[in-house]
Parts: sequence; structure tokens; C-alpha cells
Amino acid sequence: MSIYNLSSYEIKDNKRRLIIPLGSLEQHGPHLPITTDTIIAEYLANQISKKISSYVLPSIPYGVSYEHKPFFNISISNDLLSELLSQICISLGENGFNYVIILNAHHGNMGVVQYVPQKVAKNNARLNIFGINYWPLIEREFDHAGFVETSLMLAIAPKLVRMEKAKRGYVDQKRSHSTYSTFLNNPSSFKITKNGVWGDPTKASKKEGEKIISVTIKNLIRSIKELDELLLL
Repeated sequence: MSIYNLSSYEIKDNKRRLIIPLGSLEQHGPHLPITTDTIIAEYLANQISKKISSYVLPSIPYGVSYEHKPFFNISISNDLLSELLSQICISLGENGFNYVIILNAHHGNMGVVQYVPQKVAKNNARLNIFGINYWPLIEREFDHAGFVETSLMLAIAPKLVRMEKAKRGYVDQKRSHSTYSTFLNNPSSFKITKNGVWGDPTKASKKEGEKIISVTIKNLIRSIKELDELLLL
């Protein structure tokens, strides 16, 4: 349940999970919007909340995307994003909540997502914070504005996809996720691709996007239920 339009009197269950969708503002080739990661994170969070009782907070659209230079990105520092998420979680703890999931849809945010639980624990040891990156749960090789992300967007927000502008980008012949991770960990990684795309979006489809969403949500729910067991909920 999104709390965006709820009154404070309707937000009564402080034992319920809180999900914070975390995205980015960065280029996704010529065919996808800069909000792609945020749209995916918010969609997945809302779908999860329909299946397991959760509050979904407003998405955070700003992330750490410096690796996209010289392509378009609106980035904030690791320190600033860490402080923002930490302050949000601390405030939630002060309002009686003790279970927060940060659902991350951008690779560049990973370091922050790992650090925030440790940082907040110094202030409130009873507040349980978990970061989940969605892409390891799709059961496919990931990309950037390629087949996977384009298919997801065709299923989630087709009006925002300009397939007539979709073109093949840099393709790793080994199709290795570890290579993709190394690629993104390089601060000038996107200089290797001419159009900002890692992968081939031209064969993407809504049907494939729906398949990926189904698998991802199943795995996200399984992961969250494992966390529930850990917390004895």
C-alpha cells in the first residue's frame, strides 16, 4: 500500500514492513526515460505490497550515477544519499516502525544500500533495515537499456518507450554478469558505448517483460519472507 495519499490517521500499523523504492536519474539510451530505474523500483514495490502487507514510501529518484559520464546523469554523492536514507530510516524508527526494506534498482547505489543499515544501527539498534537489489533476482543476464530493461519498461510503462529509436549498444560476447559489474564499477565505463546502451533492446517485448516481472516478484517475495523468518514475524 502506497502511503503517498494516506493521512497520518490511516498509517496505524507500525509493525508493517516499509519499502523505500530507490532509483536514479540517468541516461538509458535514446529510447528509454532517465527515470527508468525509479519507475521499475516503484512498480516492483507496489506489486509486492499487494501480495504481502507493506507500506510503500515515495520513491527516491536521485542516485549515484557518475559512471554514466559523459552521458546525461543527475547524481548525488554516496555520502549525501547515505545521509538521506539514514535520516529517513531514523525518522521511521522514531515513529515506531522497525522493519525497512530499501528496494534498489540502480547498480551505482549498491555501496550506499550496504552501508545504511550499519550507519542507522548506531542510532537505533532495534530498527531492522535490509537492502535488496532487484536485478540478481531476475534469473537472466542483466543489461543497461538493453533487452531486459527495455522489456520491463514495455510491460510497465509502454508509452514511455520509443522503440523506433532503440539501437544495439555495446554487447559483451561472453554475456557475463561479472563483466557487466566490472564495467559499471569503472568511473568512465560508459565511454565504451556510443549510445549509452549495454545490450540489445531491439528484440525486447512486453511479453518478455511480463515474464521477467513474474519471476522477479516471486523471488523478491521469497527473499522478504526469509527476512520475516529471521525477524520471527
